[in-house]
Amino acid sequence: MVKKRQFLIGTIIVFLAVGYIGFILSLPAAALAAENGVIQGRLVNGTENGSSVANQNITLKTYLSDASVGLTTTKTDAECNFVFADLVTDPHYNYEATVTFQEASYSGERLTFSEVETTKSAEIAVYDSTASDDAIAVVMEHVYIYVGQDSLKIKEIYLISNESDRTYIGSKEVPTRVWKETLRFSLPKGATALQYGGELTEASVVPGEEGFIYTMPVLPTAAGEEKLITISYNVSYNGGEYTYSQRVNYPMDGFFIFVQGDSSVVASDQLLPGGLVEFEGTQFNYLYGGALVPGDTLVAHSSNLSGRAKQSIVLWVLLGLAALVVGFIYLLRKKKRAQPSSS
Repeated sequence: MVKKRQFLIGTIIVFLAVGYIGFILSLPAAALAAENGVIQGRLVNGTENGSSVANQNITLKTYLSDASVGLTTTKTDAECNFVFADLVTDPHYNYEATVTFQEASYSGERLTFSEVETTKSAEIAVYDSTASDDAIAVVMEHVYIYVGQDSLKIKEIYLISNESDRTYIGSKEVPTRVWKETLRFSLPKGATALQYGGELTEASVVPGEEGFIYTMPVLPTAAGEEKLITISYNVSYNGGEYTYSQRVNYPMDGFFIFVQGDSSVVASDQLLPGGLVEFEGTQFNYLYGGALVPGDTLVAHSSNLSGRAKQSIVLWVLLGLAALVVGFIYLLRKKKRAQPSSS
C-alpha cells in the first residue's frame, strides 16, 4: 500500500514538472527576459538662467511591441539625475521617460536594449514656461486655391516658430481642456468641410470666434519643435470672383498665395506679383510677400476663375508635393537646431 502511494505521488510530481517545463517553454521570449536593465537619465533646463529641475517627477512609460504595458515613477535628485532599474532588456520592450514641467510636457528619446546591453542613458530637455506670445511668428505660410464648379478648395500650410528659450503655454483657460489657448487661426465666413493636418488634431483644437484655437504648448524652436500646421476647407464663389481675407495674428516672415488657372487674375495691395508657375501643363498665378504684422488684414482678390474640368489628379499631386516641400524644409530646420545646454 505504501509503495503504491509513493508511486502515485511520484507520478504526480513528474506530471507537474513536465507540465511546468512545457508552460515555461511556451512563454514568449519577452516574458523570460532578464529584468536587469537600468536607465540612467538627466533632466536639463534649456532656458538661460532657468529654474532648478531637481526633485521633479519623472515617469517611465513601458511599451511591448508598441503597446503600453506599464508606468513607473521616480524623482530627480539634487543633481537633476534619475534612475530606473530592474527593467526588462528584451528587444521587444522599449522605454520613454517623460516629465511635466511648468504646465508643459516633455519626453526623451525612446530607448530599447540590445541583446548585449543592460544600461542606457537618457536626457530630457525642458524649458521655463511663459504666457507671452511675443516670440511666436509665422516663418512661412502657403495658401493654395483650387477652382471647382461650385466652390473653391483652399489649403493653408503654416510653419510656426517660437524664437525664445521659453515654452509658450498661453494664459487663457479653455473649458474642458487641460491646456490653455496658445495659437489662434482665422477662417473665412462660410468655410465648410474643415480638415486638420500636420500637428493639429481634434483633441488639440477648439472652435473659436472667426476660426479656431490651438491648445497645446509651443516649445522653443531651438528644441526642434517648429509647428507644421495644415488646414483645408471649402468656400463658395460667385461670378468667377473670390476675395481671400485673413487676419494676421502673429508676425509673418513669408506669405505665398497660389490660384489655379492659366487665365486667373489675382491682385493685392500688400503682395507682389509672382506671375505664372507651371506644373505638368497646368498654370497657377501667385503673389508673395512678407513682413506682415499682427493686426493686419491680408486681402487678395481673385477673378476670372473658371471651374472647367481642370481639377484633375495632377492638381492634387501638386498640392501633395507642396506639402512635402514644406515638410522637408521643416525637417531640415528641425535637424539643424542646436541641443540645449545643461544648467
